Amino acid sequence: MVLEKKIKAKIDTVKKGEWGLLELRNCGLTEIPEEIFEMPYLTSIDFSNDDFCEEQNKNKIKELPDKIKHLTNLYRINLSGNAVSSISESLIKLKSFELLNLKNNKLTDFSAKIANMPSLKQLILDGNPFEMIPPEIVARGIESLRNFFIELEEKDFLYEAKLIIVGEGRVGKTCISKALIDPGFKLIDEESTEGININRWVIPKDEIQLINPRIQRDLQINIWDFGGQEIYHSTHQFFLTKRSMYMMVTESRKEDSHDDFYYWLNIIKLLGDKSPVTLVLNKCDQPTKELPVKEFSITFANIVDFKKISLKSGYEQTISDLRNNLKTIASNLPHIGNPLPKKWVNIRIELEGLKLAGKNYISEQQYLEICRSHYRKTESALFLSEYFHDLGVLLHFQDDIDLKDTVILNHEWLTTGVYKILDDQQVIDKKGKFSIEDLKRIWHEEEYRYKIRELITLMKNKKFDLCFELSNGEYLAPRLLPVDEIEHSWVDDPNNLRFEIHYQFMPKGILTRLIVKMNQDILDNNYWRYGVVLHYQGTKAIIREKYFENKISIQLSGVNKREFLFLIRKTINEIHRDFNKLEFKEMVPCICSQCKQSNEPYFYEFDLLLRYEMNNLAKIRCNNSLEEVGVLQLTTDVIKGRLSEEKMIFCENTNEALFRETAIANAVFCAEKDSASVFFQVRTRPQFFGLRDRDFLIDGEIEKIRKVYPNYFILDYYCIENYLYHPENIAELKLDGFDKKAYTQDLISQKNSRKLEIVSIFKKSRDGYQEFKIERENLRTKIDENEIIKYLESDDLETFLKSYSVKTYFKKTSIEKYNLKQTELVKTKWFLERMDKLMNRK
Repeated sequence: MVLEKKIKAKIDTVKKGEWGLLELRNCGLTEIPEEIFEMPYLTSIDFSNDDFCEEQNKNKIKELPDKIKHLTNLYRINLSGNAVSSISESLIKLKSFELLNLKNNKLTDFSAKIANMPSLKQLILDGNPFEMIPPEIVARGIESLRNFFIELEEKDFLYEAKLIIVGEGRVGKTCISKALIDPGFKLIDEESTEGININRWVIPKDEIQLINPRIQRDLQINIWDFGGQEIYHSTHQFFLTKRSMYMMVTESRKEDSHDDFYYWLNIIKLLGDKSPVTLVLNKCDQPTKELPVKEFSITFANIVDFKKISLKSGYEQTISDLRNNLKTIASNLPHIGNPLPKKWVNIRIELEGLKLAGKNYISEQQYLEICRSHYRKTESALFLSEYFHDLGVLLHFQDDIDLKDTVILNHEWLTTGVYKILDDQQVIDKKGKFSIEDLKRIWHEEEYRYKIRELITLMKNKKFDLCFELSNGEYLAPRLLPVDEIEHSWVDDPNNLRFEIHYQFMPKGILTRLIVKMNQDILDNNYWRYGVVLHYQGTKAIIREKYFENKISIQLSGVNKREFLFLIRKTINEIHRDFNKLEFKEMVPCICSQCKQSNEPYFYEFDLLLRYEMNNLAKIRCNNSLEEVGVLQLTTDVIKGRLSEEKMIFCENTNEALFRETAIANAVFCAEKDSASVFFQVRTRPQFFGLRDRDFLIDGEIEKIRKVYPNYFILDYYCIENYLYHPENIAELKLDGFDKKAYTQDLISQKNSRKLEIVSIFKKSRDGYQEFKIERENLRTKIDENEIIKYLESDDLETFLKSYSVKTYFKKTSIEKYNLKQTELVKTKWFLERMDKLMNRK
C-alpha cells in the first residue's frame, strides 16, 4: 500500500532511532504497513483510534497477518476500534508478547492457542460479535477465557431466559405475570408490588419444541416483576440486564402523557442493549387510549410487538396470544442453545434446586464444595462464580472482604431486604438516616437478622451506592434526602470554573450515587437529593443535578480546580459505565472577555474542541460575544484528555512532578504527601489508581497487594531514582566517555559498603507501612522478610535495586560532570517502557 507522507515520516523516525514504540493512531490504515514487519526492535505498537477521530482518519485494519512473527521483541499491540476479523496463530511465536488489545473489532471466533500463550498477561476482547464465547466470559479477561476453553471440551446447553416486566404502579404487572404462568388465573385485586417479585415460568420441552425444535429440555423463564413507584426507579436499574426480554406495561385508563413510556424505554435501551421489548396495553376491555407505537418503534428499534390485553373473563385469547408471543421470543434469544461446559450447566441446576428448596444464600465454602463434587478446582469454581454473577444467576462479590463468604442465590431476598430500608417510615422521616438499631428493627426476621453486616456492606458496595457511613456511625441513603436545595455557604461567582454534562436522556440517581462515591469529600454535611458541596486540597465544588434540563452542572473555586474537576468527572464517568452507550456531552465554558464575567457563559462541546485540535484549527468563535478564543487554552487550562482512556494516578508528592514530565499517555498524576496517603486513596477510591515506591516490600507481598488492590501500582525498584540512575537509562543518553561497566561496579561497591546499615533499619521501616495495618487482609509476610537481606547480598543489579535506595545511599561522583537533570532522565525510551509495562501489568 502507498503510505501517506505523515505515516511514512513516523515510521522513518522510529527506524532511524530504532525505537521500541510506534504509534500510528488515527491514520486511516486498512492494513499493517509492510515496512513495520522489517523492524524487529519494535516492542509496542498502537493502531487504535480516538473516539473523536474523523471517520475517514480511523484505522480499519482487517487482519493481524502471519508476518507478525518477525517482530520478535514485540510485547504489546493495540488494535482497539479497528475492523479485525482474522488473527494469525503465528502470534504464538512471539515469546515475550504480553498484551493484545482487540476491543471493538469484528471477531466472531478466537484461537485457544493464542489465549493460552504462556507470556500473554492481558487480552482485551470486549465488543466483538463472538458467536460462541459468552460476553460475560470475555469481559472477565484472559484467565476466564482460558478456563472456558479448557472446560468446553464436554458441552451441554442451558435453556433459561429472563423476562423483566416494567411500567408505572397499578397497571396490572403482577396479575399479568401470574396469568402467564397459570392459564387458569382468575383476576383479583392485588396489592401494588413493593420492590421486585421474581417468579418461575417453566415451559415443558414438548411444548417449546413446537416453536424451536433445537431446544432439548424444558425452557425456564424467570419473571422479574418490578414495582412501579418512582422511589424504586433508580434502584431497579441495578437488575435490568442484557440478554433478557422486556415487557413494558401500561393501561387504557392512563392519560395520554407518555413520559413513563419514554423513561422506561430509554432505561431498557441503556441497560438491556438489544434485548427485545413487547409493549402491552392492559385493561383493553375499557375505553382504550391510543399509543404512538410506530413512533416508539422508530426511536426504540428493539420493540418487537404490541399487544392489547385484558385479564377479565371473555378476553382469555388476548393473554394466550401474549403468552405464545413471549414463548417464541424467549426460545429465539441469541444465547438459548449456545454450548456451555457441561459441568457449568450441572452446577447451575444444583444451585437452582437449592433456591427452590428455600435457600436464600449459601456460604462460599458450600459453593466450593458443590463445585468440587463436579470435579472443579477452587480457582475454576471462582471463575464460574464470576460468570454466574455477571449473568444474574447469583450474586458473589469475591473482591469485597465482607461479602466474599456469602453467595446469594435468591435475588428477591436481597431486593426485599434493601427495600425494607428505603420503605421504612422512620428512615423516611429522618431524611434517609438510619442507625444500627434501626437495622436490627427493620431486619428482625430470622432470614435477615444474621446477615445484617453483609446486607449493609452490599448497600454500600460500588455496584449499588445506596448508602454510606456517617462520622457518628449512622448511615445515610441519599435517595431519601430532601429534594430542595439546602442553605449553604457556596457563592456563585463568574470567576468560578464551570463545567456541565448534558444528556440525551438522563437516568435517575446519578447524583445520589455520586454523593455516596465521594462522601469523604463532602463539606459540612452540605447535601440534598439533587446536589452536594465538596472540598478537596484547598478547592471547593458544588454539583447540581438538573433532571428536567437533562444536565449536571459543576462549579469549582480554589487552587486545585483542574485536578478536582478531573476527579469529579472520573467518578461520574464510573457511574456512566454502568449504562450501555449512555449519550452525553461534556461541555466546556467559554473564556472570552464577556463570558468570563457572565453567570451564564457559552458552552462548547468538548469533543468539538478536540476535533478542532486534530485539524490544527487554533481558534473557535464564541456564539455570545463572537470573539475568537484559543482552542488549546480551552482544552488544556480547563480539563485534560478523555476520561474513557485516562487513569488518574495518585503518587507520592516527591514523584508527582517527575511523572508529569513524562507525559505518559492517558495518565493524570496527582500528588499525595506520602505512601500512606496514596494507599488511602487506593482503598477508598477503587475507580482511581495509586503508585508508590517499592521501599522494603518483598516480591510475595507485592503480589498479594496487587491481588487485593488491582488499582495499585508498586515500583519494581526501591524508588524512582533507581530507574533514573540505572546504567541502562544513562547509557541511552550516549554521553561522551560514559563507561557503563565501571558505573555498574561503582553502584555495586557503594551498595556493599552500606548494606549492613540498611539491614539494621528495614524491619522498623516496614512496621510503619499502612498496607500492613489491615490485619484481615494479611498482606505482611514476616516469615519471608529476610528476603530483603538476600536482595542486598546479591550483586545482581536487578535484584539489589529492589531494596537499595540510590536516592539515599548512592554518591553520584562518577557522573557529576554530566550535570544530569531528572526531568531529562524520565523521558528516555528505557524509562518510559519500564513505566508502561508497570502501569499495564495485570
